[in-house]
Amino acid sequence: MQTIDLKKVIEACFANSETRKQICDDYRIEDSGTPQDRAARLVQSFDQTPPKGHSWESHLENRRVFRAAVLAIASNSRKWATFLQHEPQLRYILCDYDPAASIRKKLQSGQSMEREIRECLPGITARRDSEAIIRWAELLGDGPPYYNSLVELRRKIATLPQVQDNETVPLVAGVLGMGSQRINERWPPPGSLATWKAPGMGFTLACEFLRNLYWSTFKPDRHIQRLLGRWFPEGAASLEERASQLAREVFGSRSQQLVKPLQFSLLGMQVSPPDRHLNEVDNLVWLLGAKVEKKGRESQTNYVTTR
Repeated sequence: MQTIDLKKVIEACFANSETRKQICDDYRIEDSGTPQDRAARLVQSFDQTPPKGHSWESHLENRRVFRAAVLAIASNSRKWATFLQHEPQLRYILCDYDPAASIRKKLQSGQSMEREIRECLPGITARRDSEAIIRWAELLGDGPPYYNSLVELRRKIATLPQVQDNETVPLVAGVLGMGSQRINERWPPPGSLATWKAPGMGFTLACEFLRNLYWSTFKPDRHIQRLLGRWFPEGAASLEERASQLAREVFGSRSQQLVKPLQFSLLGMQVSPPDRHLNEVDNLVWLLGAKVEKKGRESQTNYVTTR
């Protein structure tokens, strides 16, 4: 079976001294030890690996969900290093990621709060992202535990006879990212929610949101799609039909906005080393694509191994 050669990925990420320093500075990790040491610190900085004893069915309060949503939205179309510079101020504005307190603060401050959030999210999507964060605060507020709804949705999807266990998380991301009327009809949201559509998120950011809640999956952004399509062309082709089938049967949709990211999310899970956490593999492959194997400048290095 062909899988990603994670050792080569890690070595390539930290081989060049200039790139290594940039990565360590961007993610505020110590630049010392072996490439594996740096990779471990990097993965730890993302805080997407479940703590010991935690399962996806464990309870998470709305405050933790709000933080997961804000961090996912903050990763949209901007360098993570740029966001980290502003994160302490954003956390202060959002009352240490307390959605109910954030809404009370907004009612008192009016439009100034949205402007303050926007200033913490530099880039072309700043206005849209700040509006999405406020909608998340309104969605969660003092309401019932949102995470419980996600757990129940995952359980329902897992009971479908045509769905395999490893497909449930990207399918949940599809529900949150698409959130169309047809999807809401097929998967009625609980009474506390008007729609499953996650504010400010499509399929890809919904995957990041779920990973911030310690769920395991591949976030199929442009770097992941490009590298996996290059490394595993046959695997990508074989999973295109499977993704299309799932989109039709589970969502009643043929939209490429759903099929293509689902295809590469499934591919990432299929070709990950079985002894490594999916979120770890995804983060490191993404880093390789963003910092080393850049679009149009990919090397001939073989990042595939056979097990």
